[in-house]
Amino acid sequence: MNITDGARDLLLQILEEEEAACLRLYFAGYGCGEPDIGMTIGEPEADDELYHLNAIPVAIDKRIEHLTTELTIEGKQTMEGPKFQMVGLPEKDC
Repeated sequence: MNITDGARDLLLQILEEEEAACLRLYFAGYGCGEPDIGMTIGEPEADDELYHLNAIPVAIDKRIEHLTTELTIEGKQTMEGPKFQMVGLPEKDC
């Protein structure tokens, strides 16, 4: 998994503002028979694997960890606030 420099800068700011421990990727149910990945700012759960990627603490739910190997998190500031996108997720067949 990768975090771009733009996403890193935004995430560092959000983590500080929210006084949160990490970026967390979690199992968000199933879509088209495949697991969906959710992304939030918060605290790691007991069954998460912890990583430091491009200076960002990241907790990944073990149930979706195998889906994150080719994942890149991109981010940019917009008029509505910071926006993040997960690129490189496996294609869903539906």
